[in-house]
Amino acid sequence: MMHRPSAPELLKPGQSYYSLVVAVAKRAREISQIADDKHEILAEKPVKMAVDDFSKGRYKMIESPDIGVINDRVITSADATDLDDAVVVD
Repeated sequence: MMHRPSAPELLKPGQSYYSLVVAVAKRAREISQIADDKHEILAEKPVKMAVDDFSKGRYKMIESPDIGVINDRVITSADATDLDDAVVVD
């Protein structure tokens, strides 16, 4: 039986699980689209093929340095004119 890599095995320290899921999904869609364009039938599922690409280093995930950063901002009364049900904090 072949070893299936788990998410922690594919992630480097500090990388987001969510980003990995998105990257694998995008690669799987790409694999599926290429096969469709060539009128090929895939022997394996595109997601499995995408995970294999990442686990074998054929594809790498590059995250933005500000991933997960939430820019907190206070809504002012000037902003509230554009919002219907805004809470105004002065």
